[in-house]
Amino acid sequence: RTRPWGSTLSVVVQGFVSNMDDWMVASDCLVTKAGPGTIAEAAIVGLPTMLSSYLPGQEAGNVDYVIESGFGDYDGDPDRL
Repeated sequence: RTRPWGSTLSVVVQGFVSNMDDWMVASDCLVTKAGPGTIAEAAIVGLPTMLSSYLPGQEAGNVDYVIESGFGDYDGDPDRL
């Protein structure tokens, strides 16, 4: 859905990119599902991470890891992210 972001917020949405590490280093925050590869990459570069979803069972523990490690949080409601 389309959303007005205001004049002080810059939002860039990309499709597949081969230089995700460059995007992560240039970002202030990452919003993603709780996939282990993405979480590991974000943790390596110190990128604060907001988790929006996870696969029950398979990725549920990743949510706890991000929260307990102190570099992110979880909220399943996109309006609150």
